[in-house]
Amino acid sequence: MITVLVPPGVTTPGGAAGRRERLDDGEQHHLRVRRAHEGERVALRDGAGLVGMGRIAIVDKAWEVEIESAERRARPAALTLAVGAGDRERFGWVVEKGAELGATRIIPLVTARAGAVATRMRDNHLEKFRRQALEAIKQCGAAWAAEVDEPTALAAFIERSEIEGKEPGLRWLADATGNAPPATLDGVAVTIVIGPEGGLEDQERAALLGAGFRPLALAAHTLRFETAALAAAAAISAARLRGNHG
Repeated sequence: MITVLVPPGVTTPGGAAGRRERLDDGEQHHLRVRRAHEGERVALRDGAGLVGMGRIAIVDKAWEVEIESAERRARPAALTLAVGAGDRERFGWVVEKGAELGATRIIPLVTARAGAVATRMRDNHLEKFRRQALEAIKQCGAAWAAEVDEPTALAAFIERSEIEGKEPGLRWLADATGNAPPATLDGVAVTIVIGPEGGLEDQERAALLGAGFRPLALAAHTLRFETAALAAAAAISAARLRGNHG
């Protein structure tokens, strides 16, 4: 079944039934590529918790969807990946696959070594990556899309983390000196920092440890930043599944 994205803000659940929504240009193209036909039933998502069903129709040469049913799902347990993102194409893998693995927020960190990469992510790439996060939920069926922050200096991230650190949650730094991820986890919020290609500089690592981030080993060997980010997301997702199902 085809999944389409509707604009956020559709009322739930009873107020949405029978409502028509014009789909944006990206979804118009998606339906043409999928060779959708008028009257076809589709799954609905908006990236902000909406899960529903509807039927598509062509109105004035453009696709619209009539909503048949809709409900809003609660936000999932928070999983933030703060990534020293060098190459933007590889960062795109983090966004797409991280979203599939349960990441709820992805922060591109500006670190000393990431900032020196010519092909690094910049502010003008943000819209593309946010769209990628939305597109990912069409494939995996999630109700919530991962948030993608604008590039953030490591010092600003640490300052914000120290404020947020007053709230319950786990904060880890991907580092070979750490322990393995826990076998089980409940719904506690988790934040994991992954260094860029070449790693964090000593003072950056020291600043994170000083801010309360604990080392977490993800593999026996050195991983590229996108591999480390996805290994972290997969480990936390599996630990939460075990925690939920005993």
